[in-house]
Amino acid sequence: MKTILLLVLCCPLVLWAQGVKITPEDMARKQSFLLLHDGSVVRGQIIRNDNSGVTVRKTDGDMTYIEIDQLLGIMPIRPRPASLTPRTSLFSTFVLKDSTRIEGSFVKRDSAMITVRKRNGHLTYFEPELVARIDSVWMEPRTATDSNRVFSNRFSPWLLVGETAYNPEKGQVYYRNKWLFQNEFHYGITRFWSIGARLTTPIPSQYQTGFFTNFDNGMRTPRLSSKFSMPIGRKVRVGLSVAYQPLTSAESYRRGALTLQALGSFGNSQRNITLGYGLVNWGSQRIYQLWSSAYPTPFTTEHIPNQSFITVGIMQKVRPGLTLLSDNQINLGQGSKFGDNGQRATLSFAFRLDRKRHAFDLGLYSLIYRSNYLHDGKIILFYPYIGYNLIFGTK
Repeated sequence: MKTILLLVLCCPLVLWAQGVKITPEDMARKQSFLLLHDGSVVRGQIIRNDNSGVTVRKTDGDMTYIEIDQLLGIMPIRPRPASLTPRTSLFSTFVLKDSTRIEGSFVKRDSAMITVRKRNGHLTYFEPELVARIDSVWMEPRTATDSNRVFSNRFSPWLLVGETAYNPEKGQVYYRNKWLFQNEFHYGITRFWSIGARLTTPIPSQYQTGFFTNFDNGMRTPRLSSKFSMPIGRKVRVGLSVAYQPLTSAESYRRGALTLQALGSFGNSQRNITLGYGLVNWGSQRIYQLWSSAYPTPFTTEHIPNQSFITVGIMQKVRPGLTLLSDNQINLGQGSKFGDNGQRATLSFAFRLDRKRHAFDLGLYSLIYRSNYLHDGKIILFYPYIGYNLIFGTK
């Protein structure tokens, strides 16, 4: 009997939703109450009406857009709670390709992003290519404390040490700390262009042993960088990263290193493989004859050949709040007279613990040396990797 009564009560509402029309009286009214399928009510003045939805100026002055298929009805007075959905509401379940499920109502979609109002009233955003399917179901409303803790990887521009072809979000400041002593800042100027800077916390000389001495000066000196990137279709993004690193203050008379790297990311911001090819250009440098006993030490000015390298990075969303990362670099050639640290490759992997505005990276980092340049007789060294990522901005 209750089921029959519920159907009798719901049928007029369903027919009304299918036939919702915006009348001249609705447009002329200074205040209307718009009932949505998710059970919420928007109060304000209807400013514009088109075939796909209406634009409403809310009572606080903010503008909002409501899709026509979200609209259940328009009333001149506030509806009583009893006239809304009694115990159940119609929601959409957005099932992402990493099996994440987001329950809520569709708000809008453009070429870059889908906006969904979750069941707790908060808005969330994700890229269209992440969606595997969309299901519409009737279900019991839940409170904010019941909602699933679903976090996307917002730090897709970064691997562990290297980069992907993705850029920071426009207008957002990204901060990253690696190994507690290296600090990085990046800012998204546009969707396609970002700039960055890296600063290293000075390490007292008595502590510059073991872990710190095994990294080349490129990891311990400041760095200025910029990255340009753009999408090619839905699954490919290409970019070019340019960075300049001066040498230490004791070698300020030398020109620093200019690094150019071409990047290609295949997949999306949550699951991708990034391939890169780069060159390190030192220009012309003084090569001192340290074996000479003459004073001052004689030197020759030589052009240093470009040092090339390739990178392979993997970013894989494995859980709603967990991302697997792998960041690897292979140095090509046999080294040179300048800037050579004897490293053949670096291999690393880590887990990124994603949260709404920050993330922690925990993993393992390894250095592999050439056979003619062993470090303490070891061809490979392992170190823990620890990183912290934070995003500033209004989104």
